[in-house]
Amino acid sequence: MSKIRKVILLKQYFKSKMMLRKNAFTLIELLVVIAIIALLMAILMPVLGKAKDQSRTIGCRSNLKQYGIGMRMYLDDNDHDFPDAWTWLKSKSHDYVRKGEEPDGVFWPYLKDLDVHMCPKFSSLVKGTTWEDTAVSYVMNSYVGRGGEIWTNWLGSNVTGVKKETEVYNPSRVVVFTEENTWTIEDYSDYPFNDTHFTVGNSNRRIDNYATFHNAPGDLDKGGTNIVFVDGHVEILPRVEDLDKGFRLAWPKKELPY
Repeated sequence: MSKIRKVILLKQYFKSKMMLRKNAFTLIELLVVIAIIALLMAILMPVLGKAKDQSRTIGCRSNLKQYGIGMRMYLDDNDHDFPDAWTWLKSKSHDYVRKGEEPDGVFWPYLKDLDVHMCPKFSSLVKGTTWEDTAVSYVMNSYVGRGGEIWTNWLGSNVTGVKKETEVYNPSRVVVFTEENTWTIEDYSDYPFNDTHFTVGNSNRRIDNYATFHNAPGDLDKGGTNIVFVDGHVEILPRVEDLDKGFRLAWPKKELPY
C-alpha cells in the first residue's frame, strides 16, 4: 500500500472518530444534563403549583359572580325578600346537596348547573374527607335569610337579622355568600363547613368563620376567601384577624346587636 493511500485512510479514520465524538455524550455530560433538568424542575414546580392554585381561585370567583347575578334575579322576582338561608339550595331529600342527588331549593332555578356551585379549590381540599361527595361548597349568610332567625339566639332575646334587601344598611359591604374551611382553627372558628348557611361569630363567641384557603402563603390557615356582597360584587377577602370586623361584614343592620 502506498504511503499516500495510508495517509488517506488514517485521515478517514480520525474523521470518523471525531464525528462519533460530536454525536455522542459522555456519562459525565449526561449526568450534568440530568442535574440541570432536575434543578429547573425544582424551580418551576412551585411556580406551576402557584399558578394552578390561582386558576382555581379565579374559577371560584367566576362562580360567585354568577351567584351575584342569580341572587339579583331572585330578589327582583320575590319582592326583594332573601331566600331561607337553610334551604336556599338543597336536595329533594335533605338540606344540602350531595353528588348524584337531585337539586332543589328556591335558588336552583336561577343557577341550574352544579359545576357553578362547587369551588375548584374546595373540591381538591375535600378529597378523603366527610364532605368529599358534597355538590355545593358555598354558604349563605344566615343574618339575611329567614329574618336572621337561624342561630341568632346567641345575640340575645328578640335580636334578628333582616328578611328584605331593602333592610340592609350597606349592601356593598354586607356578605350574602361566602366559603368556609372544612376544618376548625383555634381562636378563629369553632365550626367547620357542615351545612349551607353561614353564621359568623365575634370576639366574644366564635361560631363559623370565613375560609382561609385561597392565596394561602404555604399555610391554608393564613389565606383568604371569595365573598359575594348583597349588591352582587365579588371580592377576595384576606383572612380576617379581627373577629369583630368579620362579624360586621356579615351583620346587615346599622346598629350592632351587642
